[in-house]
Amino acid sequence: MVRSSIDPIRPGASLILAWQIKHKHVLIIGGGFVAAGRLVNVLEADAKVTVICSEEEELSKTVQQHIQDHSETTRLVRRAFQDSDLITRFGEHTVAAAAAATTTSTTSSSTATDFGDEQPFTEPAVDMVLSAIDDIPLSTHIYNLSKRLRIPVNIADVPPQCDFYFCSTHRDKHLQVAVSTSGKGPKMANLVRRHIADHLPARVGDAIEQVGILRAELRIMAPGPEVGPKRMTWMSRVCEQWKMEDLAALNEESMQIVLSGFKDNVIYSNEQVQAKMKEQQGVESEVNTNHVDNVTAVENSIKSQSARLILVGAGPGDPELLTRKAARLLEEADLVVADRLIPMEVIDLAKGEVRIAPKKRASLPLELDQESIPSPKNSDYIQDQLNEWCLQGLKEGKTVVRLKQGDPFIFGRGAEEVLFFRELGFEAEVVPGISSALSAPLSAHIPLTHRGSADQVVITTAQAKGGVLPDNFPTYDAKKTVVVLMGVGKAKEISELMQSEKLGWPAEVPVVIVENAHCPNERAMDATLATLAQVVEEHKAVPPAVFVVGWAGSVLRRT
Repeated sequence: MVRSSIDPIRPGASLILAWQIKHKHVLIIGGGFVAAGRLVNVLEADAKVTVICSEEEELSKTVQQHIQDHSETTRLVRRAFQDSDLITRFGEHTVAAAAAATTTSTTSSSTATDFGDEQPFTEPAVDMVLSAIDDIPLSTHIYNLSKRLRIPVNIADVPPQCDFYFCSTHRDKHLQVAVSTSGKGPKMANLVRRHIADHLPARVGDAIEQVGILRAELRIMAPGPEVGPKRMTWMSRVCEQWKMEDLAALNEESMQIVLSGFKDNVIYSNEQVQAKMKEQQGVESEVNTNHVDNVTAVENSIKSQSARLILVGAGPGDPELLTRKAARLLEEADLVVADRLIPMEVIDLAKGEVRIAPKKRASLPLELDQESIPSPKNSDYIQDQLNEWCLQGLKEGKTVVRLKQGDPFIFGRGAEEVLFFRELGFEAEVVPGISSALSAPLSAHIPLTHRGSADQVVITTAQAKGGVLPDNFPTYDAKKTVVVLMGVGKAKEISELMQSEKLGWPAEVPVVIVENAHCPNERAMDATLATLAQVVEEHKAVPPAVFVVGWAGSVLRRT
């Protein structure tokens, strides 16, 4: 038999599905950080959720808030897990064990799964079980019970006791991108997911939403299974031939023009649609046009009055280091426009629409066709894009949170944004955040000031206007600590400048490179001014990172 070119089967994968659990009953055991993440996942899928959390375990604020906000679809039971929880319908769990509820011991050492003969019913009343507790024996017991009742179960951090794994997901409205490593490396899944999210087209979520509306309109216009193949082919051609941003901008009027081409199997381009719309608008009477303009002006005025812009400091990256006000505003915002390097653990607190800054690209290789790819995105381009997104939301009367790394007013271009929107009639509120200039040294055990070693601190950047080093870089003082932000790409240049005769810093002055401060993947690398560039290269340091230069770096650190 001659082998075909069909790809061979590659065993060992997980079957990735979009599981529909709307109105299904999900049982979560636990109330900490992991349970909070699970609760968010299933609530966004419109499930009914019972959270079982013992009195001894601390209930996270996130879990408390979501249970309060979703009282119709969530129930909290403050007691230890009982076997009967798996056969108790949503809303019928009690804090005290019912007399006939169960005869089974639920201690951590229990391995039996006997529901007894006095049960009113032993059919499962739960559609999914999620264990998010540190008690391994009890989790194993829950797993065994769930398997007996044929309930899909996930035991956190125990891959062999999982019928399914939670993917690292990126969501933009109806778009969901899931990355799985089949339980091998959750952190790697997060990194891959973030990379994918960074490279998605702008407004892809809006485009998908509008395509969904267009598809539904087409089905109404041309119903019946006999035209199904034509519908599918025609819709595929629309998606392939239109740009993402043009699909995102579709409205009711332009959709009708697009749909008018279906009968003759024609795909009108965006340019053709815009031209037809102008033709239609040209035949309208001037009186009606003036009336519409007046109404629109009034509507825009009302929307502008209700719009709200808040610049929020996201801190160094740990969600627990957000201010309470920042966390609340993230949940309340209609639109969150975020810097690219803010960890998803922070961004995931947002309940409304989220847009993340596109990735900055370096110069393009010469051999590539320059006309076939987008132009490089520099920091000014990205800043313009972020401003435009905020402005779109404000014009629609939305509450817009501009989420910025660290503190908005410490090398965050926050004041520039305040001035930009002030000129357009929008006065921004500002919520401070913990700057990595202060928190990163602390995380690496570096006192910025220390009697006898350092009595002044200078915070500077390696990315002044135009992307160059500032022309007033600090001169040497034995009792001065210098914190350099955004310096990874200019390590060699910084090292040479500070050791120059003009600035006079000794080659042996300690430098600590703090990467991803307060995040799970934080690293602190020790160097001197002389070896700074070498250490950055050898350890492959990446942004966001902070350089701490000065003798204070040797006070507490053991190298």
